[in-house]
Amino acid sequence: MRNKFFPVPVGYVSSVFEIVFCAVVLLLYVVFSIYIYGRLIDVPPVPDKLVMKEAFVYRGLSQASKTTYFLYLRVGADDAAYKYIIEASSRDVAYANFDKPQKLWVAVDSDRSKKFVWGVYDDNYGLLISRQDVLRWATSVNVGNYFILSLMFISSLYFIYIIFLTGVWNRVAAKRMACENK
Repeated sequence: MRNKFFPVPVGYVSSVFEIVFCAVVLLLYVVFSIYIYGRLIDVPPVPDKLVMKEAFVYRGLSQASKTTYFLYLRVGADDAAYKYIIEASSRDVAYANFDKPQKLWVAVDSDRSKKFVWGVYDDNYGLLISRQDVLRWATSVNVGNYFILSLMFISSLYFIYIIFLTGVWNRVAAKRMACENK
């Protein structure tokens, strides 16, 4: 007997519980996909002109992985200030004391419409996190998120296939055969 990729027996009709279960799982996949899509980092094109803007560390570092930490910044000091979270390498933040609130400088786009930090500098304008590190971090986060989204899409298609084949198509075929056999 040949192994099939979709192991649904021929003529199998799903119960209402199985269809509802598949629909609920599909709905959870959609909700999780929307959450992951919201976590994608929008990387704008490299601007022509960058400006330095003051930023404050509003929370201590938290470990993201074995080699990276999350750095929580509040960019700007006026009413247009916004919070920004960036993942920094442990070597970049090893000698800086980010456990207490402190002032930093960040490089942002001059038109201020795009909320993206291109570099982080200390109070003496020493480079802490470079543009390449920021782009590498954003790219790696986006690659992981796109991979999860593609897996969710493929598994959602499989659930739709199962719902349609066993819940609709086989049910209609079984009713047609029952009517023909009367």
